[in-house]
Amino acid sequence: MTNFPDNIMTALKDAVINVFWRKKDVRSLFERCGVAPTLIAAQDWSAYKINIVAPVIDALNLDDDGLGPLRQIIQETLRYTDGKHLMWLADAEKRCREAERSLEHLRLLVKNHDATQQQKEEDRQARLGEQLLARGGADFRRKIGEIKERFLGYHVGSNLQQRGYALEEILYDLFLLFDLQPRGPFRRTGEQIDGAFVLDRDHYLLEAKWQAKPAILNDLRDLDGAVGSSLDNTLGLFISLNGFSQEALAGYVQGNRPRIVCMDGQDLMGVLDQTIELPDLIRRKKDLAVQKRSIFIGIREILKGAG
Repeated sequence: MTNFPDNIMTALKDAVINVFWRKKDVRSLFERCGVAPTLIAAQDWSAYKINIVAPVIDALNLDDDGLGPLRQIIQETLRYTDGKHLMWLADAEKRCREAERSLEHLRLLVKNHDATQQQKEEDRQARLGEQLLARGGADFRRKIGEIKERFLGYHVGSNLQQRGYALEEILYDLFLLFDLQPRGPFRRTGEQIDGAFVLDRDHYLLEAKWQAKPAILNDLRDLDGAVGSSLDNTLGLFISLNGFSQEALAGYVQGNRPRIVCMDGQDLMGVLDQTIELPDLIRRKKDLAVQKRSIFIGIREILKGAG
């Protein structure tokens, strides 16, 4: 395996020979750039420069450990922007032109090589990212599928109290899956909060009910009171799997600024079926509450472009 292609190695040999005119300058270059002393000593320093430079460059290019010294030799050589340091020679103008020509040629090849290598690395990283995303997507689908299976399982053979506790656990796992920083049930003075989460720097208090009848106005007002006694950036999400009474939805917004949004069982199933992501659904409900003063617009209307 080689570190650099042949065209760059040929150009580098040419540039070193033309830029570093004296053999002692070539030897000093190799020493500064970390070429192994044994490799330097192995050369016949009474020979022509080409017979000294070429074996060293070729040996470095064939050795994995030679990459560092090779890069350093290239950098040291390309520090020269012209051949004026050779003006002391008898055929100075010719030597300057040859040095500058070889420098320009090497600089162009290295630039193109680096650009190609950078593009290859970017492509490799992109492929790696796609692979990780695909694996992550598969893990996400597996996890949300497990949550959905648990949720559907509680529809059969469970009493309402069991369903209520199960819903809290299911929602916690779902909010955790979507990186919403969930918190489980907790108590405040005179209040029982089913949970909390964070979305777009807003803190949400969560009320969740799995009961036979739709949620009523007092249920909404209880959550609204908890939100109102919290900091200004606190909102509420009320999830009632069997929906909300029309009286509750209409009565809540009478004369009040909406501070909560609502989800029902169809909304939740839309998330579990991966029809829409939970954060996007909540954001859309919040937008519609602001625009229409409607705290509950179901997923069907949202997907049709409600608003």
